[in-house]
Amino acid sequence: MAAPTTLQASPPRAIPSLPPGTEPPTPSGAPSSVLQQSPSSLQQLCDACAEVSSLRASIVLGTESHPQAAMAASDGAAEIEEFQLTLGEGPGIDAQADACPVLVEDLSSTAGRWTQFVPAAQGLGVGAAFAFPLQVGAIRTGVLCLYASLPYPLSASRLRDLTALAGMVSDVVLAMQSAVAMEELAWSLSRATEHRSVVHQATGMVSVQLDSSMQDAFATLRSRAFTESVGVDEIAQRVVERMLRFDL
Repeated sequence: MAAPTTLQASPPRAIPSLPPGTEPPTPSGAPSSVLQQSPSSLQQLCDACAEVSSLRASIVLGTESHPQAAMAASDGAAEIEEFQLTLGEGPGIDAQADACPVLVEDLSSTAGRWTQFVPAAQGLGVGAAFAFPLQVGAIRTGVLCLYASLPYPLSASRLRDLTALAGMVSDVVLAMQSAVAMEELAWSLSRATEHRSVVHQATGMVSVQLDSSMQDAFATLRSRAFTESVGVDEIAQRVVERMLRFDL
């Protein structure tokens, strides 16, 4: 069977960029002053991260049954996360799996590490990526990803700021999640699941069809999407509409 082709990104959006080697200004009192406004939803929390960092931001949360249960993204970041979801590779995937930050100051330097993700992300105008696992102690809740439009050298002070931001996001997510069991999502977070609802439904259907775990069923969806060079959402929609089965 011929090797699958690389997923094609849509033309990059017009996003202001900075001169090479410069850092965006960090607002006075950030990150704590912005996050102390008590965001009431995952999208508000993500928007606050974008404001604090002056970078494109995304927050992806997961539970045991749904590794990518909810996602919020600032302008220009949602398509990047869709590529990570479909391809199963990228800084956010590695940061969440390894429970350690993935700091890529120049995305072109990692072309051999993420052979499919790098050209797709570059097509969306990404020059650097920084992914931080969201966790407190042994409790992992997801990953915060930040994207720059150009290669972006991190100073020690800037890295401290972004690490502190990720820690605050972890605290806020745990506070939102504190009223429910870890295998569920709190109402304030579940409002960010709409774009994943078809994928979740399809994952459950494939799990039944193959008598497999939810994780294996999701891997099956991802593999089919990669083979056909389409998004996971498209494969999931076909499963939900009963146009595609995996037990035949």
